[in-house]
Amino acid sequence: MGIRNGLVVLMRGVSKADFTGKLRGENITLKDVKMKEISYVKRDTAELNKLRNYFNTTGRKNFLVDLSKNVEYLKEAGFTEKDILKMQNGRVPDGWQVHHKLPLDDSGTNSFDNLVLIKNEPYHKVITNYQNSFAKQLTVGEIKSVNWPIPEGNIYPKKH
Repeated sequence: MGIRNGLVVLMRGVSKADFTGKLRGENITLKDVKMKEISYVKRDTAELNKLRNYFNTTGRKNFLVDLSKNVEYLKEAGFTEKDILKMQNGRVPDGWQVHHKLPLDDSGTNSFDNLVLIKNEPYHKVITNYQNSFAKQLTVGEIKSVNWPIPEGNIYPKKH
């Protein structure tokens, strides 16, 4: 249980599972994605924009610079010297995104433990498509229970 926007949030079941979502009309399965049952709370647009602006101007860069401090970890994950240099300069490697595990639209935060460097295709696109299909039907302040796919760690997939 946690508190977000003054509301009690229940994080009931947490399980290791494969998550299947859609990309270009096809089912795509993401291996070893933790599923959490969350109470999704649609965030106010002004608050969302403030957090998104911080992420775009500062948060993403800070996360990447912090992640780049462990060069051996990144090399073991399959990143090249060029990729690591980009991260050290606060830039995303080609073909990757920094993703919010619990989305900003749902009162997620910009804290490093809520961020993951995720390969864009198919992983990030599949999760984002799922989020968009779910969240677009909600109004600000509305709460719905949903099983949410959350990649573990700070890199997904762990090796590429």
